[in-house]
Formats: sequence, C-alpha cells, structure tokens
Amino acid sequence: MVLSVLAAVLLSACAANEVIKTPPVPKLTSQPRYDIERIDPLAMSPEMKQFVKTQLGKKSFRDDKAWKLAYASMDPWVLDFEYDPLVTLTASEAFRTRRGNCLAFSNMFIAMARYAGLNAWYREVEIEPEWDSREDTLLVSLHVNAATRNRGMEYVIDVSRRPVSEGERHRKISDREAEAQLYNNLGAHALVKNDLPMAHAYFRKAEETMSGLPYIWSNLGVVLNRNEQVEDAILAYETALQLDDRHSVSLNNLYSIYEERGDLEKAQKLQQQVERNRRKNPYYMHYLSEVAFSELRWDEAIDYAKRAIRLEDTEYSFYYTLAQLQYQTGKADLAESNLRIAKNLAPEWVDTGELVLPGEFPEFEPDD
Repeated sequence: MVLSVLAAVLLSACAANEVIKTPPVPKLTSQPRYDIERIDPLAMSPEMKQFVKTQLGKKSFRDDKAWKLAYASMDPWVLDFEYDPLVTLTASEAFRTRRGNCLAFSNMFIAMARYAGLNAWYREVEIEPEWDSREDTLLVSLHVNAATRNRGMEYVIDVSRRPVSEGERHRKISDREAEAQLYNNLGAHALVKNDLPMAHAYFRKAEETMSGLPYIWSNLGVVLNRNEQVEDAILAYETALQLDDRHSVSLNNLYSIYEERGDLEKAQKLQQQVERNRRKNPYYMHYLSEVAFSELRWDEAIDYAKRAIRLEDTEYSFYYTLAQLQYQTGKADLAESNLRIAKNLAPEWVDTGELVLPGEFPEFEPDD
C-alpha cells in the first residue's frame, strides 16, 4: 500500500498562524547520524552576475529591469531553462544546469533580481496538491514562484507557466522558510532513494532552520516509521497536525498506523477526514483498483482505475492497469487502446518492455 508506506511532501504547505512549540526531533536509532551544513539558496556565481549585467545592458523597447530580467529568464532562446518538478537546486546550481523545479527557479531569479537592485521575494501559491509516484514513494507537491517590483508594477515569474486561477490565494514567504523548503525537498529526494539517515538529516536541518512547518514533521514521521520507530512517527504526525489540523498527508499516515496497530478507536476519529482526502488522490484510487484486481473484483477494479485517470490523466501506470483489467475481462480492443496511451505517456526511465501487448499477459490469462 503506497499511502501507508510513504507520502512525502515536496515544496511547501501553509504554516499555521498560531506559534506552537515543537518537540525535539526524535533520533534515528541504529542508523548513522549526518549533520547538514548550511546551504545558501541565493548564492550568486560570477556567471550569474555577468548574465544580469549583459541582459540589463541590452537595448529594448522597455527600460525596465524587472521586465528585462523576467523576459531573459523565461525565454528559451536566452537562458533556456528546463522546468523539472523533481529537481531542487540552489540559485547557482539552477543557473549552471539550466534546470530545476519551481523552488530552484525562484532561488535563481530572486538572487539575480536582488543583484540587479530589485526588491524580489518568494510567493507560496495555494493550489490543489499535485500527486506523483516514484518507486515506493507517493509525493505531493505544492507551488512556489517569484515576484518582484519595479516602477510601481509587480511582476510574478512562474517557471511552470501554469495559468493563474481567478481568486487564487498566495502568501509571501521569508528567505528562511524558502531555505527550510530547500532542505525539506532534498530530504524528500533522499527518502525516495530510501536513504533514511540522509533524509532524517535534511528534515532535521529544515526544522532547525524554521521550526513549526507541518510538512517537515510529516516527512519526519515517514522516516521514523520506515525505521520502525512507530511511537516516534506518531509523535511526528501528531506534531504536524497540531501545526495544521487539516494536513492531509499526516492524517492519512497516522490513520494507517492506527489501523495497522488495531487501534480502531483512534482510527475512527480520523476516518471521515481521511476518506474525504483519499477520494481526491488518484494514486489511492489506483491502489484500490489494484487491490480489487488481486481479489478478482473486475468491475470494481475497472471503476477505480477510471476514477484514477479522471483525477490524473497523464500517469501511464493508470492506463496500463486499466488495459490489464480490460484484457482480463475480454475487452481486447479497449485494452490495446489504453496500452498505447500508457506507452506514449511512459517516461524515459521506464523500461517499455514492461508494457506488453494484449495477448501477451501470461500472468493475467483468463481463468478457464
């Protein structure tokens, strides 16, 4: 069960307004301890400084530093920055590699804007969480972008180029919180690789940098639970929920622990909120499809697979599962169509040899 194993938050979640004293981070037992040195997300390289000077020195129809810098940063013919939602980097690393997620790009742009003498800051955007799956890891990502002001005009620079929704809420976040997000993301990447000591070190550094962010405590709970420190994991999830009583990942993971331990009274108190959150999670719908699949409940499995696709129509594994189910139930034409979609959507790191054609499902041959 993916959700009961891991749900790591990349980027950020809204911190609670009330200041709550958090407990000491539990130690990771029977594992090496690493200490993370401070990383400056906004450190400028000489190449970045030269880029700013070159771009702001060019003639254009607008003598506006913010506009020039934003245009140069987003133009594929100038900086040629590649948006990659799973790559977290500092400003100088993002500039050097020309790639990164929204936090990496924001680090880079804000550093250059400030070097140019502009007032620039991070914005956390309140959007529906975006789910992704890597290995045994379920990731939920929220969103950060950059803003600056020049000559009375405010510019928002968003590398994902996502359209702004009417009435969309956002908040300005401090450099310290953005630095904590950097450590949090690096910890989540270590967690995907199941490197528990390094993940614990990064999350601990994030909490030291800015105490009281619920997603950091939720991620600590995942590390501790994977290290079989169940009581410490419960403490971490409960701390996250004290900071944000609607934090969906912590609710789900705590509920799963209670269920596994047979603590039904505590699980029941969380059940309604958890079920409401799960209905919005395409990967949980996919998990339910696979469970029904294994129990030969074909119609139910197909229904869950289709619901997963309605929630997230770009995940290749959903179409592959649906194709398997349709082949199993004698719908070969539909199975072949969904298999083609799965192959087209499969990322480069997936061995497409795993996606076999209808009629070549030896492990799913119809029962006599």
